[in-house]
Amino acid sequence: MEVDSEGHDQFENLPSPPRASQYGTGATVSSDTDASGVKLRRRLGDLVAKYEGLELKYRDLREIGIKTAEQNFDVLKEQSEERARTASELISNLKADLATQRSLAKEGEQTKKRLLDTEARVAELTKLLADAKQEAKTLCNKLAQTRSAEVAVTSRVPGSAVKGGAAAARAIATASSEAVQAAQLKEDLYGDLTGLIVRLVRRDPAAQVFDCIQTGRNGTLHFKLEVEKENTGDNYEEAHFTYKPQLDPSRDRDLMDLLPDFLTEEIEFARPHAAKFYSRVKRSLVE
Repeated sequence: MEVDSEGHDQFENLPSPPRASQYGTGATVSSDTDASGVKLRRRLGDLVAKYEGLELKYRDLREIGIKTAEQNFDVLKEQSEERARTASELISNLKADLATQRSLAKEGEQTKKRLLDTEARVAELTKLLADAKQEAKTLCNKLAQTRSAEVAVTSRVPGSAVKGGAAAARAIATASSEAVQAAQLKEDLYGDLTGLIVRLVRRDPAAQVFDCIQTGRNGTLHFKLEVEKENTGDNYEEAHFTYKPQLDPSRDRDLMDLLPDFLTEEIEFARPHAAKFYSRVKRSLVE
């Protein structure tokens, strides 16, 4: 019984063998750690590859974006410059049109003023013509009255005393009246054919002054023609004419623009050139 107890104590002091479960756990942990490292390195490699791919795509996209932005900028710049040029040309054209409109408006106002002045001139000349015709008619009436008075006076004198004188007076009066009427008819006909109206004749010691109006398609010219009186023994051809235009710049501007320069100022010429002078006056107002 004692041997068994000692032997039992000895068996109890012996180290117990390692368990199978303890040796197996260490190997498993080491293996799992290696597998995780491999997976991490593989995943890290994948991430690095993806990062590099993304970075490459980013660079490409960035370059494409920059180029596209530059191209868009160039296009927008060109479009802006083209619009600016178009706007500048439009503004220039509008300014030119505005200047033209202002010029036309100014010319229209001037033309309107000239038209009013011309109408006033025509009215004035029409009145002068009517006055001249009335004056001629009055002179004819006065001549007729004078003739009647002479006839009446002659009728009061005894027939035996003035029979011959009365007949002569009546004949003279009749001839004078007919001469005046004939002269007036000739003057009217001449005015109708040529457009020249002689309104007034004034006799000065040195000359005769004719107040004339020449009408035509281009307007009406008012002028005075002074004819030098010939002295006794002087040659008829040596008499001088002096042309004095009666032009008003504010009223006859259009006519002055049409007339030759020599008809807008006072000129003097000899009698042989009178016909040539009148032909130029007539041509200036008709052509």
